[in-house]
Amino acid sequence: MDRIVDIHNHIIFDVDDGPDTLQTSMDMMRQAVEKKVTDIVATPHQFEQDLTDHVRRQEKVLGNFEILKAEVKKEKLPLKLHLGAEIFFSTQVVNAPEIPFLTVNNQKKYALIEFSMNWQPEGYKEAFYELIQNGCTPILAHPERYGYFWDIADDIIDLVKMGTLLQINAGSLLGYMGTQALFISEMLLSCGLAHVIASDAHRARRAIGFNITRAADEYRERYPEIDMDRLISENPLRIVQGETLEINEDACYNFNRDQRYKQWRRFYFRHDILGIGRRTRTKRKKRFL
Repeated sequence: MDRIVDIHNHIIFDVDDGPDTLQTSMDMMRQAVEKKVTDIVATPHQFEQDLTDHVRRQEKVLGNFEILKAEVKKEKLPLKLHLGAEIFFSTQVVNAPEIPFLTVNNQKKYALIEFSMNWQPEGYKEAFYELIQNGCTPILAHPERYGYFWDIADDIIDLVKMGTLLQINAGSLLGYMGTQALFISEMLLSCGLAHVIASDAHRARRAIGFNITRAADEYRERYPEIDMDRLISENPLRIVQGETLEINEDACYNFNRDQRYKQWRRFYFRHDILGIGRRTRTKRKKRFL
């Protein structure tokens, strides 16, 4: 594994809820190198208004991105920076390939799209289908973080059958995003429904920084049968290069929403109600040794 590729993060200063200054961006770049990341696709937030009035927005994003690239080069950090976007879903997302750098590396091949965290969107299946028909593969960002995940779980499986890729956050796998995100991200991973692990880094901090390798190493031990290199290197590199990525549809047909939901309820009861989570058990074990 020569390259570790992060396709979802917020490294460009002063354009979204990521770093506010160039120095803060550079702190993130240094952390990425420390964590063995080699390629970063910057994905600043893009909202519906940015898809209709995008010229000024893109000028600022591109300008700050070029400043960051120059600083990385000046400091001689071994990083390759690419540009994309994290597009907040609206039906206007079908226009993403027409707007500069709303697709990864402006290749019009892959678009990273997020849903609202709290309310269920409408029209996403039709919009994703149109994108795919036009040759652009949607990547659904961090589905494990959507509070209504179980209400649309079967729809998400349908999206994957259609050709959509699922990206899960390393922080979710490490338990930084709450109980549901932990359970669902591990479930998608173990079921073969996660296609990419990314950082969604916003700062150079443990919980919201570049923690891809840590998550991969932890789950490599837990699931030795899963090719973690494919999720943090091969698949994201294909996305960066605009190459086709094959999806295992068998995983979709093997997914049983009702069975998994029952497992989630048991998991929630043990972790959130009884407080017998993984860390709690570890602490108790150490306490009584």
